[in-house]
Amino acid sequence: MASPAPKRIGTLLVENGLISEAHLEEALRIQQEREGKIVEILISLGYVDPNQFVDFLAKQPGIAGIDINRYGVSEELIKLVPREFALKHEVFPLDRIGSLLTVGMVCPLDTKTIQELEQLTGLRVKPLLVAAEDLRRSIERYYEQPEQEDEEAYPEGLPQGAEMRLAGTACLVRQLDALPALPPTVQRIQEAVGDVEVLVSDIARLINTDPPLAAKVLAVANSPAYGFPNKVASVELAVSLLGLRETYHIALSVAVADVLTSAEGFNYKQFWTRSYIRAALAKSVARHTGHGNDPAPFTAGLLADVGRLVLAQVAPGSYHQLAEMRDGQKLVEAEEQLLGIGHPEAGYLLTEAWGLPGALTEAIRFHHMPERAQTGLIAVSCIAVADAYITMPPNERANGAALTAKCATNLKVLGASDEQLDALLPDMDSIIKGEFILRRRWDLDVRKSSNAASSPEQQS
Repeated sequence: MASPAPKRIGTLLVENGLISEAHLEEALRIQQEREGKIVEILISLGYVDPNQFVDFLAKQPGIAGIDINRYGVSEELIKLVPREFALKHEVFPLDRIGSLLTVGMVCPLDTKTIQELEQLTGLRVKPLLVAAEDLRRSIERYYEQPEQEDEEAYPEGLPQGAEMRLAGTACLVRQLDALPALPPTVQRIQEAVGDVEVLVSDIARLINTDPPLAAKVLAVANSPAYGFPNKVASVELAVSLLGLRETYHIALSVAVADVLTSAEGFNYKQFWTRSYIRAALAKSVARHTGHGNDPAPFTAGLLADVGRLVLAQVAPGSYHQLAEMRDGQKLVEAEEQLLGIGHPEAGYLLTEAWGLPGALTEAIRFHHMPERAQTGLIAVSCIAVADAYITMPPNERANGAALTAKCATNLKVLGASDEQLDALLPDMDSIIKGEFILRRRWDLDVRKSSNAASSPEQQS
């Protein structure tokens, strides 16, 4: 079955409420008379604000944004796209591997330009969103004096011999594409959960074929985040208590932890302990505000910073400089300055490629900018409250007014009442105090997983 044709940019703008049908019709009439791009015409008419348009593009599924200022490209790559084409269509070549050409575009939804570029180069084109000013600056820098690449190609401020002078942001994106896929077990669970006739025993059987995964699912099911009164001793009982969607999300979370654990100089134990604390807090927030049946807050809380693991793997020589920085917008800015891409965008690129649910990928992408989320609004709001609580001074954590002041908008999105907040705070406090126990449990779970993996006869 053929996939549906992509919608034109004007139609998408109307559907998202940025312009009216009348505005689009007027712009189309002008386009017929004098040609030009529909977006440029809409901006010239004052119907679309350029900044608003960039925000709109950044929210579109599969559209990733990068900073192209801090790396160089080769003269051979520049020759692939003529200067006139680059200027006319606002496109800039970033990287090539085999038959795939990665380009920066001011409008990555411009399918006509992408098709023309594919015909021109004979390559498959992958577009990334870049700022118009940065793109024009890059065109001016490279197309005017390509023979001075060693002197002019790289902006001032990068350390001599820095890895990213050679690799570039586009190379990072390419390496993201080359990271391992999710384990087959998790992929099969994802497919099975979508089957309305699937049984709990079917899912349990799938999990039991992967002993390390089974051990970790049981560890999470017995954790304080779920608070079951009795010990969960079997995978089938865990699936029965958790439900199919929740089980899938847990399996997904622990599988990601296993896939991304190979970068040197990165403290995985500390990273996953902090991630679990955030996930447990987000789960608590969801439960106390009436969203307890939604599995996304816990999984999104656990995977929110998965982009840090990604960057640590694809750029270990550079990223170790940021290894000890705490999560937050300052970290994102430092990553963008050093590598050209922040961990939220890197995590989004990877999880989008893995085909994870939209609520998860969006929560990962916007967990430092919750106001930009749409489909993942509940999950990202829970994460925002969890992060706010984590960063509060310990002596203020019992103060509901202090938490409300830090994340009033997110609590409003969740519909949190004063009574719910009063019940939530003690629960969050107990989760924070359990961090030491979690560190001990991490070591135990790792040993259990290793033993299970070396003893296939224990599979049930």
